[in-house]
Amino acid sequence: MKELLKEKLPPNVWSFLKQLASRVLRIWYRIINIVASLILALLRLLPKRLLVEVKERLSITVKMDYARSDIYLYSDSVTEYVVRTNSSRKEPETVQWIETYVKPGDIFFDIGANTGSYSFIADCHTRGLAKIYSFEPSFSTYAQLVRNVNLNSCQERIVPLCIALSDETYLGVLNYSSLAPGAALHALGLPINNLGEAFKPVFKQPVISYRIDDFIKMFRMSPPTHIKLDVDGIELKVLKGVVETLQYPGLRSVLVEIEPSLETSEQIVGFLGLYGFHTHIIKSHGRSESSTCNYIFTRD
Repeated sequence: MKELLKEKLPPNVWSFLKQLASRVLRIWYRIINIVASLILALLRLLPKRLLVEVKERLSITVKMDYARSDIYLYSDSVTEYVVRTNSSRKEPETVQWIETYVKPGDIFFDIGANTGSYSFIADCHTRGLAKIYSFEPSFSTYAQLVRNVNLNSCQERIVPLCIALSDETYLGVLNYSSLAPGAALHALGLPINNLGEAFKPVFKQPVISYRIDDFIKMFRMSPPTHIKLDVDGIELKVLKGVVETLQYPGLRSVLVEIEPSLETSEQIVGFLGLYGFHTHIIKSHGRSESSTCNYIFTRD
């Protein structure tokens, strides 16, 4: 509908409607914030025991926007409600990649799984016949990932792992951008975000980090058939810990979230090219080619 209106309406009318819609949304969000603040103020007047009882029983689940199957996610933060439950709309190319390449019997590594949206899509698409490992080092988001695995009865097929991945196996530090479940843009090692900019973390957490090659050897695992890699800035480091796995002939495709404006984008393309992977699809998340992109790599 949006594209149809843009095509049919005069440019000045389309621009006016966009501005009007933006203003209406801002007013609506302001009203929501005011109402939420009022409710919170009233709740604080209640005895703490009663508040704890209410909080323990208040469980909000939302159906994800994946049309082919019913997937439900807990939503305890605005980010979860707005972003994670709308993951199909946010990254349709990721959904298409999963539906095109991931088959029953495959092993799927979801690195930077967050609350599990794409892990659940892979599970539904393969009718529960793929083995999925979901890596998420953030304690608050990992807890929600585990709850979502239980909510969708996937505990026999999806393995949630609260570890980081990088180019070395060591005890590192995860710098948090936010403690809200579903949040992103944390940083392993130095507090530098996905655009290469320093930030002040709200919390620092010691985390165990593995090279993927070491992880597979240490736990005697089968190597992956497909890798989804979205770690907000250290994608190249993670890939440098996968050199043996990249030589595994059964690894058929890799999806990497990349910042095209950074030098590491060309380095990632060149690095994967050394192992026979070529760029199959590049899809931007924003309005320009310099916006964050998903690069999908395959090999013949």
